[in-house]
Amino acid sequence: PTFAPTPLPTFAPTPLPTPVPPTNPPTDPPTAAPTAAPVPTAPVGLCGTNPVATLNNGICEAGEDCLSAPNDCSGTTGGKPNNRFCCHGGPTSGTAYATLCTDSRCNSNGCSLSTEPVYWCCGDGVCAGGGETNSNCPEDCPLNPPPPSPEPTPIPAPTPTAVCLGRNAWCSVNQDCCSGNCKNNGKCA
Repeated sequence: PTFAPTPLPTFAPTPLPTPVPPTNPPTDPPTAAPTAAPVPTAPVGLCGTNPVATLNNGICEAGEDCLSAPNDCSGTTGGKPNNRFCCHGGPTSGTAYATLCTDSRCNSNGCSLSTEPVYWCCGDGVCAGGGETNSNCPEDCPLNPPPPSPEPTPIPAPTPTAVCLGRNAWCSVNQDCCSGNCKNNGKCA
């Protein structure tokens, strides 16, 4: 047999893996903090300011009288002169037969002597008229206001029911016995 020489190991350097270049740190930190999500806000109630006088709201207000606002201010301008009156709101009026709305003849409608505008808010339980209506605030201005709650009907006291005694029960009169017969021995028949 022929022997071939065995190659000797070589101790040549082993190639190293290619080095990965170092990562660069961020150049500049962010200058502003991240923006937070907006916080929801509660809905704002519908509010407004009525002018001093609002026609056809049932209140005789400053600037209104029986001629300019007959649905708000009562008045009679015809007939006997001593029966004539013209209700007005506010402190003064230039109308003939001017009568302050606090007069008893004017009490069929509301009365306002204020010359200040009326501030209103939907949901406060008051229908202020003007800008507050059934269409934008039905909870304050219902189409058909509910009638006042009736007084509760008292429940009558129960009528005592007659208790009758059965056969051989002790009795003193016929009405004690269900049979209607109280025998001489004092017992129900």
